[in-house]
Amino acid sequence: MAHIRKRGPSRHQVRFRGPDGLERSKTFRRQIDASRFKATIEADMARGRWVSPERARRTLEHYAEIWLSTLYCKPKTRESYESLLSKWILPTLGARPVEAISWSTVEAFKSEMLAAGRSPKTVTNALNVLRPILTAAVRDGALHSNPAREVRSPRSARIREARFETADTLSALARTMDESDGLLVVFAAVTGLRAGECGGLMVGDLDLVRGRLTVRRSVSEAHGRAEYVTPKNGKPRAVSTPEVLCAKLADHLDHRGVASDPKAPVFCSPEGEILRHSNFYRRSFKPAVEAFGLHGFRFHDLRHSCAAMLIRQGAHPRVIMERLGHSSIQVTMDTYGHLFPGLDDSITAGLQEQFQDAFSVDPRPVRGLTALPHPA
Repeated sequence: MAHIRKRGPSRHQVRFRGPDGLERSKTFRRQIDASRFKATIEADMARGRWVSPERARRTLEHYAEIWLSTLYCKPKTRESYESLLSKWILPTLGARPVEAISWSTVEAFKSEMLAAGRSPKTVTNALNVLRPILTAAVRDGALHSNPAREVRSPRSARIREARFETADTLSALARTMDESDGLLVVFAAVTGLRAGECGGLMVGDLDLVRGRLTVRRSVSEAHGRAEYVTPKNGKPRAVSTPEVLCAKLADHLDHRGVASDPKAPVFCSPEGEILRHSNFYRRSFKPAVEAFGLHGFRFHDLRHSCAAMLIRQGAHPRVIMERLGHSSIQVTMDTYGHLFPGLDDSITAGLQEQFQDAFSVDPRPVRGLTALPHPA
């Protein structure tokens, strides 16, 4: 509880002990001001809204450092967060005490980024970094609520639609490339693996006899380095592989002389090092697709093409989800649902058949009740 002590003719001191156990005081010239402050302090502590004055004066940069130190994520993700902090958040808000950051402050920050020509996606990413930093301040007792929580992210422009190509087109594209690079293109289109997962595949992950491979790792590029990390969803997955692709992989590994080395990468750089997708894309893939006439076709579109081919064969969405390593079937349907034009029709046809049979059966007593006769 807070209490007031008169320390002189015009000195009224409010003393109180905060939830952190520290005793504090504040002096006012007027009795009424001291009484109002005392009432506010007691109400805030009773409602759990009291904040530490010392911590509230700490800067946003201070809590950004705390948040980063407790963050567990992949190197590429951390690099992205650090880039948003250094380019946008800290130059604008880093030196401010967190107590001086309000809802309107964050709204102004959002507006400044948009006015500077940043895309809605970049602004959204910046807000997604700012929110947990301010949450860290709340947890530390520097704020009673997160001022960025109610700030809406800007509406993003329409996401670029996935692009699909046929097996014939992709095979023809692969034949215009270096043999190992062309094999990587076909491999990605057949298996649906992400670019990093292709680079993370090792000989020991292949079972070419049974036609299966296991995705255990991915290549992540950050801060100029490439390293192996866990797959996107943190779990390994098995992917079946057609016999024709297994044969091409076996020849590829034999040619490189690594077929018996389980730790050798299946796909690597020309120097035999870890495959950096950024280099492969810039030096080999993009020039090839442009020369072939597939302007704007991305490596990730090979994954989309794999999904389209599976759907064309009648594969169930669950099977596609597991093959592509999506976190949920909702992700699969959100991305490829429009490619299932006959799915609803087939369900409706099945319901029609079942209920038509049910309606044709003569009515019979249900749970001891006698069915009423049909009117004449």
